Amino acid sequence: MLTVNIEQQQGDFCLQLAHSFADDRVTAIFGPSGCGKSTLLRAIAGLTPGLKGSVRWRDAVWHSRKPRMKTEQRGLALVFQQAHLFATMSVESNLRYGMPKNVSDSELAIGFAEVVDMLSLRELLQRKPGQLSGGQQQRVAIGRALLSQPQLLLLDEPMNGLDATAKKQILTDLRRIQNRFRLPMLLVSHHVEEVVQLADDVVIMADGKLVSSGTLQTQVDSLAGHSEGPLSVLSVTPPNQSAGRVNATDELLAWQLAEQQLWLPVNAAVDVTGVSEAKTCAAGRLLVWARDVSIATGYLPNTSLTNQVVARIIDFEPAKHVAETVVVLTVGDQILRALVTNASVKRLNLQLQQQVYASFKAAAMH
Repeated sequence: MLTVNIEQQQGDFCLQLAHSFADDRVTAIFGPSGCGKSTLLRAIAGLTPGLKGSVRWRDAVWHSRKPRMKTEQRGLALVFQQAHLFATMSVESNLRYGMPKNVSDSELAIGFAEVVDMLSLRELLQRKPGQLSGGQQQRVAIGRALLSQPQLLLLDEPMNGLDATAKKQILTDLRRIQNRFRLPMLLVSHHVEEVVQLADDVVIMADGKLVSSGTLQTQVDSLAGHSEGPLSVLSVTPPNQSAGRVNATDELLAWQLAEQQLWLPVNAAVDVTGVSEAKTCAAGRLLVWARDVSIATGYLPNTSLTNQVVARIIDFEPAKHVAETVVVLTVGDQILRALVTNASVKRLNLQLQQQVYASFKAAAMH
């Protein structure tokens, strides 16, 4: 457990936060720019002078009234928005920089060869940082952090400024790292997609204070209030051995949602980077924006929508726009939200406890 009870004054801004973070999961620290997320991470790392309160990691006291423990003694690694690599050193030298000295690779909990292969860095080892893309530089920075053998990994918006492809690669790598090494992580982000794809728990901040916290599923409504609209997070089980691609061009896999079949792009769910990996991962996680979900009172035989699942209406919630309504559905024991017009609610005569079909395109799944 990482237990934090701190106060940090920086000019007119004050960070005040008391919280206990799990020491075996990924926790996203979410909130708008300037709310204190990065300040919190730096305080945990011991990089903020004048910090009041306490920071405790398991049985160790990192900060209290007594002289604080130095950053390098805390057994943590911090990855920033910028990679901060040594420009004159090769990728391999950068990776090895923080490794324990005089210890063979086989003796390390996180070995050099495994990190290089996991982050797809082998072909880059002899290059200099200036020869790498932004995404490649960040993967090297993450690798260097891992090879320092940390007990805790702090990630301060490491995907900020990267294109969608590089961001997806790093998210996949981070989840794979957590699964392989059970390494606890604190991820600072203000992007809902990053939180949904990586986090087990969520801490939501505003104006230097904790607003809400809990597991990802319990914080979906709070995340929606800080994003571009209502959303759902669905857990799906992987395809069985008989499932596979529809064909070589469609690149779709059959997954299960509450015993119903979904066709999803190969890379739609967390941990899925290909058919073989999809078959062996425990579950997938899908972000579904309510705006991408439509409702029908019966099955539509002729439609371009790839997925139609049986659902039941359990609530109607007001939307931001007065002409719209959020229809809250259950699919099995999971919640799915659909954003529809008030006119559609009236025209379809939608009622509580009514069985309907919720439809969405495979390409709309994240």
